[in-house]
Amino acid sequence: MNLGTKKSYYVFSKTDIKKFKEENNKPLEYIDLIKLVIDTNSELLKLYELNTKSVEISKFNKNDSLIHSKLLKLPLEADSDFDKILVNFNETKPPKIGKATKVDKATKDLTVINDKANYIERKDFEKISIKKISIIGFSFMTVLIIVIGFVLNQSINRGNSEHEKLSQELIITQLETSGKYDKVAQKMKDFNYPKKDIVNMYLENGQFVNALKADKKAITSVLDKIDTMNNKEQQEALNELKKANITSKKESISLDLRLALLNKDIDFLKKNIKSVDSQALSDRIVKLFIDEKEYASANEQLKFFANKALDKQAKQAEHDDKKQALTNKVNELKKAISDTQKQLDGKNTQLSDLHKQLDDLNKNDKSPDKGKHVDDKNKEIDNANKDKNKISDILKDQQGKEKEAQKAVDDFK
Repeated sequence: MNLGTKKSYYVFSKTDIKKFKEENNKPLEYIDLIKLVIDTNSELLKLYELNTKSVEISKFNKNDSLIHSKLLKLPLEADSDFDKILVNFNETKPPKIGKATKVDKATKDLTVINDKANYIERKDFEKISIKKISIIGFSFMTVLIIVIGFVLNQSINRGNSEHEKLSQELIITQLETSGKYDKVAQKMKDFNYPKKDIVNMYLENGQFVNALKADKKAITSVLDKIDTMNNKEQQEALNELKKANITSKKESISLDLRLALLNKDIDFLKKNIKSVDSQALSDRIVKLFIDEKEYASANEQLKFFANKALDKQAKQAEHDDKKQALTNKVNELKKAISDTQKQLDGKNTQLSDLHKQLDDLNKNDKSPDKGKHVDDKNKEIDNANKDKNKISDILKDQQGKEKEAQKAVDDFK
C-alpha cells in the first residue's frame, strides 16, 4: 500500500479556518493531511470556542478527477481517531480490470519462452506428446502463480504493517499535541516502542522528572538536554528535579554543581572539583573560573578533564592579567608622581610668597614688634622648606619605583 509516500492534491473549500484558506490547493502526503487536521484541531481546542469551524476537504488525482470529498466540523475531541475519520482519503479509484494483468503478462512471457524452446527443438517437437507439454506447462504456471502470490502477499503484509505503523504514529502525535504525555508513554509501551524513545519523548517536551521515572539510567541524557537551555530554564528544570527527590546522592551533586555554576558560586565549585562528572560540565566550570580570574582552580579542574584549548586560554588569560597588573602599577606610579610634583610646585610657590613677605617686613615694618614678626616669618619659611624636602624625597622614591615597574613591563614575556 505504501502509505504516506505519494502526494495527491487536496483542495480545502467552504472553510471557516484560516490555515486551510491559505493552503487551498496543495499537494500533500496522506500522513501530512492528518497531521494538518490534528494540529488545527488542537489549536481550536485551546481557544475554547463554542462555535464549530468547518472545512470541506477534496482529494483529486493527477487527472483532476475527484477521489473523495468530506465536510469536516472542527474542533473534535482531542482523542478522536482522525485516521479512521479520514481513512477514505488514503484510497484511490479501484483499478479497472483489463487484459494486461500481471498474470497475463507472465503468461505471455511464458509463451515467448516456450516458443523459443520449440524453435530450438523444432525437429523433435513431434516426438513430445501433448500430455507431456501440458504437464510441463501446468507445472511452470503453478510455480509462476505461487511466486506471484508470494510477492502479492508480501506487498499486502508490508502495506498492512505500514498502515499499522502510520496509525500508531497518528495516535501518538495526537496525544502528544494535546499534552497528554503519560498517555503517550503508555501507548508507546503498548506499541512496543523502545524505552529510549519514551525517554526522548519526555525530554523533547521538557518532562525531565517523568523521563527519569521512565528510566533511572537516563540521567546523562536528561542533564545533557538541560545543559542546552537558557539559564532561567536550566534553573527551573534543576530545581524541579531536586524537589522530586528521585536522583541518587552522586546525581544530586551533579544537580548542585550545575546550580552553583548558574549562580556563580565559586566557593562551592572549588570544593567539589573532584565531583564533576562530565567533560561538558568541566569545560563550563573552567570557563567560569577563567572569567572570574580563578586560574589556580581552572588548572586544578583541567587535571581531571583535560581540554587543550581551554588550557591554552587559561594560560593566556593569566599571562595577560599579570602583564596588565604590571602596566596598571606603572600607570598608578605615574599618577602618584604627577600628584607629588603638583604638591612640590605648590610648596615652591608658598616659599616664594613667604620670602616676599619677609622682604616686605624688613623694609616696611616700623612697629616695635618688627623683630618678632621677622622671626615668625623665618620660622614659616623653615617649616615650608622642611615640607618641600619631604615632598622631594617622596618624589624621588616614586620616580625610582616607576622606573623599576616600567622595566618589569618591558622585560615581561
